[in-house]
Amino acid sequence: MKQLLTMIVMLFLIGCSSSPKRIILDSSSNNEPSWVDSNKLIWEESGNIYLKATHTVRGNERPNGCIDLAKLDAKENLLSEIKNDVKGSIDNAQQSISEDAEVILGKVRSSEFEGSISGLRFDESYWQKYQIGELEQKVQCHVLGKMKKDDYLATKRAVISKVQAVDPRLKEAITKKQIDFFANQKPVEVRAPSTTENE
Repeated sequence: MKQLLTMIVMLFLIGCSSSPKRIILDSSSNNEPSWVDSNKLIWEESGNIYLKATHTVRGNERPNGCIDLAKLDAKENLLSEIKNDVKGSIDNAQQSISEDAEVILGKVRSSEFEGSISGLRFDESYWQKYQIGELEQKVQCHVLGKMKKDDYLATKRAVISKVQAVDPRLKEAITKKQIDFFANQKPVEVRAPSTTENE
């Protein structure tokens, strides 16, 4: 009896641990672009900054709406990268910032950012409608954005200006060259965290 119970439990665990297979029902193109599977979210290449984002919605929602949400995700990823870069430069200079400046940096990565992102274009997109299991359908959208590095740096300057406006000590540190946000610019690259989920 113990062996039978153990065997049933083992079969149950094996059945639960295997992930359901993804069945493609429809897509925007017969061939998936190579950039879709890249684990890079933001990278620099040939003087341009590229942004890739993915968004997933329920299967009964329109792919165009999903693509719009993926574009918003890409913009948020870009602003988050700029925010982290600015915050890292401030921390490296061992300069503290005021609470107001922290609030501004917090808004940078959200929809409350009041600046503009100049020169960002989304020239490529791809979507797939797929089924997992017997009933669950989803639409997964991918977008690839591109902007010139000069436009990226202009957006970064706009963020720094907003932070300086609310924190005079930071403005003074920049004026005295204690903090240089643009010195030794390394190529921009942000990678997606590795996942094992099959969404």
